[in-house]
Amino acid sequence: MSASLTESSQAVDAVPAWSALPAHHPVVRLRGLAHDRSSAVAYRFVGRRGGTVDEPLTWTYGELDRRVRAVAAELRSRCGAGRRVALVYPQGPQYVVAFLACLYAGVVAVPLCEADSVWGAERLSAVLSGGGVEAVLTDDAGDQDVRRLLAGDPRLAALDVVRTDQVPGDRCDDRLPPDLRPEAVAYLQYTSGSTSAPRGVQITHGNIARAVAQLSTASRTGPSSVVVSWLPLYHDLGLMAGVLGPVGLGASCVLMGPADFIRRPLTYLGAISRWRGTITTGPCFNLDLCVERVKGTALDDLDLSSLTTLGNGGEPVRASSLRRFTEHFARCGFRPEAHTPSYGLAEATLVVTYVPVDEAPRVLTCDREALARGHAVVTDTDTAVGTGAAAERVVELVSCGVPVEQRVCVTDPAGQVLPDHRVGEIWTCGGNVSPGYAGDPTVGTFHDRPQGMGDDADGAWLRTGDLGFLADGQLYVTGRVKDVVIINGRNHWPTDLEATVSAAAPAFRPGRIAAFRFESAGRERLVVVAEVNLRAVREPTTGADAERAVRTALMTRHGVDLHELVAVRAGTLPMTSSGKLRRTACREAYEAHRLVRATAPGQ
Repeated sequence: MSASLTESSQAVDAVPAWSALPAHHPVVRLRGLAHDRSSAVAYRFVGRRGGTVDEPLTWTYGELDRRVRAVAAELRSRCGAGRRVALVYPQGPQYVVAFLACLYAGVVAVPLCEADSVWGAERLSAVLSGGGVEAVLTDDAGDQDVRRLLAGDPRLAALDVVRTDQVPGDRCDDRLPPDLRPEAVAYLQYTSGSTSAPRGVQITHGNIARAVAQLSTASRTGPSSVVVSWLPLYHDLGLMAGVLGPVGLGASCVLMGPADFIRRPLTYLGAISRWRGTITTGPCFNLDLCVERVKGTALDDLDLSSLTTLGNGGEPVRASSLRRFTEHFARCGFRPEAHTPSYGLAEATLVVTYVPVDEAPRVLTCDREALARGHAVVTDTDTAVGTGAAAERVVELVSCGVPVEQRVCVTDPAGQVLPDHRVGEIWTCGGNVSPGYAGDPTVGTFHDRPQGMGDDADGAWLRTGDLGFLADGQLYVTGRVKDVVIINGRNHWPTDLEATVSAAAPAFRPGRIAAFRFESAGRERLVVVAEVNLRAVREPTTGADAERAVRTALMTRHGVDLHELVAVRAGTLPMTSSGKLRRTACREAYEAHRLVRATAPGQ
């Protein structure tokens, strides 16, 4: 426990009857849990900001509620209802407290990443300077980096910094704000768009309540469940898995940080085994890293038989990754039925579709060429994709499940609803859908109406920007309308990656650099293709110096490992008539070995 936050002996009253929010909203649920199950374990914190798997830092619901109410009282004294405050913490207890305190206080939380990296600092500057934030919440671990960031940017100098770990426990206030209504904005979930123009998705208290209810329906999470998560809390999936879901449904949560997982995946699996985790989630990267790094005798003491739900989202779901994980951890009691791919996005407060619990995910083997034309032609659902020429002609697609208490359809570019097995843009409609981006209503994204559904089209629909098709009531996601590059579960805008390459290597032409993802050995990897800059012929283009500079810059700014840098002759990259890069055509040329590579400087 933090020495600077003393315990309060103030009694917890029953949940006020006037609350306009349902019982599974995290604010209402936590107040009730503090009253009815005060000594039950809410969190076990493991890793750098907690303890070991066997001896974690443990908080009960009563302790959590007291800490949250203390910080909420501090926030009320500083900010009016509806004001925005940024959360800039390392993953750990204080992040959880701060977010819930914002909900208690009726202020708008803006969960963000740490300021301890170049990528993080730049993203924070972009959000803090244009997001209407009035204060920054942090703790002892983040304080120095936050103050350095604010001092280095004149636009941020006036922001107040609040150390929530220094708030005394006797500040507890048992009253809930009377204006906490379902339509009020609870937090802004910033998308992983470009650092120059990130967009904040407005999530209301009503959205939260509906999303938690959907999670309960989809994953059967409840008071007896044990959630284990390493996902970052500033990410929509991490926030739902690590805070909103467990607290809203009264479950216990074992929480660690992304760095703890990446450094030692056995810590994550060990936590599932030791505390009988029933639900966990992550991208395919999660599965792949566990298979690669947890082997041999390390498997002997693992028991994964308690897992009923191993969620999979945040990046394309690969059938090969599911199979490898199942085979590798079968000896540990893992069941293939626990694999639970899903589809969701920040604009829908996460969950849209979910594979039913205890049902193995469906895998369709489709003709690759037909799929590229927008038709999902199933070739053989009983035969796994092998190798050689036959494998080149087909693609495996994993079902992301059925809609969870919302409507889903697929349309052509004009908004006309398409039949099953036809690829188009995915739309969804339900109480979990955000009212829009902060400062930007984006009517065409959030409030459009599909054509050809009659009365079933009533309501506010979200155009997701993702591509997929429906088959037998299940959703299969095939790609992105936009050129988002997804590596290890994190989205990157190609323009950001390309700008980084351009700045790092003057040997390449600005505006003639294409970044895209490429699947190699079952993993999504980053490839960069760049035209040689004829005005900088003295700079190395195909040598180790240019590649080293680009590789270092991408890792430093974006945390991305470069798979391959391809230097091509000037004027050979595919472009549109208006001068824009055709990234899909660039990727296809790379895969077909059609790129005109530069063999010497200046070519």
